[in-house]
Amino acid sequence: MQHSGRCIIFGCLLGCVTFFGLGVVTGYFSIPSRTAPKAETQGLPQQSSPLLQSYQNKCQRKIYEAKNCEIELPRNYVAYHLNGKTITVDGKLDEEAWKEVDHTEDFLDIRGIRYPKPKEETRVKIRWDDTHVYVGAWLKEDKVWATYDVKDSRIYQENAFEVFFDVERGLRMYKEIEINALGTTWDLMLTRAYDDGGDFVDWEGISAKGVYTDGLVNIPSKNTTYWSVEMAFPFEALSENTTRAPGPAEDNEVWFMIMARTEYPLEINSTNGRYQQVPGSEASWYSWNPTGEIALHLPNRWGLLQFRKGSPMKNSVVKFDRWIMYKALFDIFEAQKARQAVFGSFVTDLVFLNLPPYITMGSCFTTVTAELVDGGFKATVAHGLVKGHINQNRYTWFTNP
Repeated sequence: MQHSGRCIIFGCLLGCVTFFGLGVVTGYFSIPSRTAPKAETQGLPQQSSPLLQSYQNKCQRKIYEAKNCEIELPRNYVAYHLNGKTITVDGKLDEEAWKEVDHTEDFLDIRGIRYPKPKEETRVKIRWDDTHVYVGAWLKEDKVWATYDVKDSRIYQENAFEVFFDVERGLRMYKEIEINALGTTWDLMLTRAYDDGGDFVDWEGISAKGVYTDGLVNIPSKNTTYWSVEMAFPFEALSENTTRAPGPAEDNEVWFMIMARTEYPLEINSTNGRYQQVPGSEASWYSWNPTGEIALHLPNRWGLLQFRKGSPMKNSVVKFDRWIMYKALFDIFEAQKARQAVFGSFVTDLVFLNLPPYITMGSCFTTVTAELVDGGFKATVAHGLVKGHINQNRYTWFTNP
């Protein structure tokens, strides 16, 4: 599958110009016959079409990606080694080990930036040593509510914090941990995403946990402003049933990760005076890296976590050269699934898929191919001697000669 890069770039430019021209013509013929009085228009801001601006931005971004083979990273976080410092897992996040590192960006509506910003801020910090990964989360909340107190309950059915790790970046055998303000947890392993025919299995991955709040759980009479969480996960447990070695992270090792919280509307129960969910209400879902829909089990849309051994630095950004290959595989996977939903089948000729120019123009990859395998497909992108693959179950792997 080879396409002319110049043709595609010209096509994008032509599309932008055509769209802009149509807007100008439409605007001209829609002008009223009389000229508005100067007093009516003076001082008014010049209006521009958000649709037009969005289209132009997308077109320009696609052209840049295709020309430079530089693909924007999803949200990412650099976790620094403790380097001798210690963390007491009590939920307070008051150690120097936490103070010296940045927190993540605030969580967003899981559906994306077009939706209102959450009222409740959520921020996370991550550290590690030679045996454990430590996650510390701070959740703004004036109504701290939780009732589940039995381990492995469906914690997400109440207000909760969640974290997911894919330690081998294969989009399978990934780990999920949920915790509420009572410290009740649910830790599980997904064989693969539910949409891909996967299911969860029991898994024990928490070696220590702590929860703290500046108020009281479930008691409206005591003002609260937040609750916070600390958890410790052994590398050995996180690596179970994967190709990753069970030891500590290598310097600059990258995992896929997402974090989220559920937030339900609450009211005060007139009988016992405690918080309860508003009957019939649904949860708001906030996540660190929005997936574009109310679904967390889309591991190809997660963010990146990178481990570093040096001294903590401010405003650190993940460096991951292989991301462009992963992103191409994920784009092909979603395009194949979209075509199957409409036409009932996958394709080997990728010209029939809606793919971005950085994949189709031929300058970013040596080859891009697809084949049909056992009722599904396998897509391959090659860059030099390295080949990346993905199949219809979202399983992703790399091979070298």
